[in-house]
Amino acid sequence: MPKCSFCSEQYEFPYGLTVVLPDGKILYFCSSKCRRNYELGRIGWKTRWVKKRKKGKKEEREEIMKQAEEKKEKKKVMEKIKEAAEKAEKQTEQEKKGEEKKQAKTEDKQENKQR
Repeated sequence: MPKCSFCSEQYEFPYGLTVVLPDGKILYFCSSKCRRNYELGRIGWKTRWVKKRKKGKKEEREEIMKQAEEKKEKKKVMEKIKEAAEKAEKQTEQEKKGEEKKQAKTEDKQENKQR
């Protein structure tokens, strides 16, 4: 995807305008507004509307990053819950095995006493 030479915004290929200068330099413009401002000699990062557009995109990116972090945190919490459940299951299995062994020992002792 080409990047606009004025506002540095990426746009899809069939849209926009590509200008080839006589010295061989290629300029890409996403809109006629960017092309006209470039021809007037303005600098992209100094214009107000480019700053606002970039600020808005920055806020969107931050919001998306927050959402991604929340998802990661939820996954971590769910993994911890699963691990705790697995540990609890293992403990209950071990306790059952221990109880069975105790019962077997007591039965053996009772059989030995009866003999």
